[in-house]
Amino acid sequence: MTPQHTQKKPTLIVVHDREGTPPSQVALPLGWAECVFVIPAADASHGIASILAAFGEVVEMDLDAVEETAERLRTYGPDGIITYSEQLQRVTAHLAELLELRYHTRQMAELLTDKWQQRAALREAGVDSVRTALIHTEADWAAAAAHVGFPAVLKPVHGVASGNTFHVPDEATGLGHLRSVLALDRPGLIQGGGLVLEEYLVGRPTEPFGDYVSVEIAVVDGDLTTVGVTGKPPLVPPFRETGRFWPSPFGRAEDEEFTALARSAVAALGIRTGITHTELKVTPQGPRLIEVNGRLGGGIQELSLSAMDLDLTGYAARIALGETAPPRLVPVEGVHFQLILLAPQRSCEVVAIEGAKEVRALDGVSNCRFYVRPGQTLDGGVATKAVGVVGGVVPDHDAYIALVERINSLMRLGFAFEGEPQPRFVNGAELSSL
Repeated sequence: MTPQHTQKKPTLIVVHDREGTPPSQVALPLGWAECVFVIPAADASHGIASILAAFGEVVEMDLDAVEETAERLRTYGPDGIITYSEQLQRVTAHLAELLELRYHTRQMAELLTDKWQQRAALREAGVDSVRTALIHTEADWAAAAAHVGFPAVLKPVHGVASGNTFHVPDEATGLGHLRSVLALDRPGLIQGGGLVLEEYLVGRPTEPFGDYVSVEIAVVDGDLTTVGVTGKPPLVPPFRETGRFWPSPFGRAEDEEFTALARSAVAALGIRTGITHTELKVTPQGPRLIEVNGRLGGGIQELSLSAMDLDLTGYAARIALGETAPPRLVPVEGVHFQLILLAPQRSCEVVAIEGAKEVRALDGVSNCRFYVRPGQTLDGGVATKAVGVVGGVVPDHDAYIALVERINSLMRLGFAFEGEPQPRFVNGAELSSL
């Protein structure tokens, strides 16, 4: 008999933490690889290690001893490295450099996660002209306000999910936000790090849709492939996202404008590898850049699977392992959506989650899941944090708007806030007011 030879699985390092995508949603699409999951040691007690251990080896990492972690990882003979976490891009780039693996360079990872440096680089390349100022202390405020003007946006230099990001209509409001954010030990992803004051981009009327989009681009050895343009519902104060959908509601001509600007930004930054997520504002003067992210956008994996049967989590990993073929794209039929059910901005206890069964029974809904349970305490905070997500597909954008309204009306959630005698109960649409 002829012996049967099976091809050795590639060994992939996956750097992950508890803040990003649920661990199983990262690990399941990577079953074709021998995965070595690297997690910050501080996250080991939060349950992700035991989940990831079902899919591969788990290595705990001291973020202050990256060289030691690299030596441990070298024994696995890794073929590639990837992260799907915004806050771990820099450490992943450092590990990639030490292990001589394909990923963003350390300089590129810095550029992609530093909003001040990124704006400066895009401005120098002639792609972006948004006025910005860097703030480290209150003493920097007057000059920053004079340069940028109002209205403006105040945000951490290193941030994710609109954390501690505020609309600043005037100087007094801005100074109040500045003082409250500077008082935090960790206003963004790292301790300190500074803040950015930047020009507020006024959108054009686009209701019932949001006045911004994202463009998803795959980059292989500097060659760019546009995967899709993602539409958004309107933001809720201050800048929290409530969902996403494919295709965008703006039509082919505008999608081509969005795509052209996003590709120009990715090229101007010099990104050579990976999947990028570029956010754009839709203004009366045309699209304007919000920011370029050097990793797969939140929720985009589920949209791509639903709309194109395209596994972008797996494709990003294959790029890291040396894949050169472009992703397989097919026309999107219908509207594929995710509705984010936002967590309250104040700390509270979850006391009730009702309506999930009724929502799951609706035509067009394919999944409805919650990340919290009654009795659980939520930390609060100004950011896009989800208590649950509803996904599905409908024939067109009108049907999408109607279904979202129906979903929100059926949901009923209760939260107990400190100092209030009775819990508050709200529907899905009212969540954003908490």
